[in-house]
Amino acid sequence: MSDLDFNSNQYHAEISDLASDLYDEALEQNDNDHESAMDAISDRMLHELVDGHQWVIYTYSNDLVARFSDNAEAYRECYDNESIGQIVTDKGLEGMKPIIAYFAMHQDISDEIYRLNRLYAAA
Repeated sequence: MSDLDFNSNQYHAEISDLASDLYDEALEQNDNDHESAMDAISDRMLHELVDGHQWVIYTYSNDLVARFSDNAEAYRECYDNESIGQIVTDKGLEGMKPIIAYFAMHQDISDEIYRLNRLYAAA
């Protein structure tokens, strides 16, 4: 199996690992200040991670992200039907796949980071 081919369990394990690593990195860069770490994650770090992830970059994996994500409709928070129609008109259905994958992964990782932050706050 290539890195571009994965199943639901592998997807969710990757999301968990990415979130944990990102959270740890943000804490390290912000002297273990959780509020500053969360700000850094939301300001830039999460976008950079997701935008450069191979599952967002490669079309084959886009379909799998949409299938396994808990948030495959997350892109609708930023794109209305008119915008989606314009993308499909300009780029075809293939033009929506990386958008769907990006927002789905972004939200899945955000949800996991939120969970991690709550665990820290409860400790």
